Amino acid sequence: MALFRFRTRSPNRDRRTDVSRFASLRQALDDIRAEIEREREGFQRRYDEVSMNAAFSLETIENEGENERISAKVEEFTQALKSFTQRIAFLERQIAFLKGLDETVADFADQNGLGQAETASESSA
Repeated sequence: MALFRFRTRSPNRDRRTDVSRFASLRQALDDIRAEIEREREGFQRRYDEVSMNAAFSLETIENEGENERISAKVEEFTQALKSFTQRIAFLERQIAFLKGLDETVADFADQNGLGQAETASESSA
């Protein structure tokens, strides 16, 4: 009687699916982290540039005396540096969070026999 025959997927196919899924998740986390790191590097470059400009402006004030235009510029630089510092710190917290998430995913995969997630997904491609 064909009525009672059930077809199931093989455990190997299920494992490959799970391994692939976790490899995709880890790759997505890596991609997001790389995007955040690029943003952080851009802010760091801008921070360094503004910091250098602020230093030159302060030197000008010291050498030439108080100048309203330069003082206003120094205030702008100060505000920019504060903003950059806050953004860089938040981006670094995001990176740390994603690293922790990736470690959690890797631990879960290892504990459930899926630790070969990256190599298994590459070999099945």
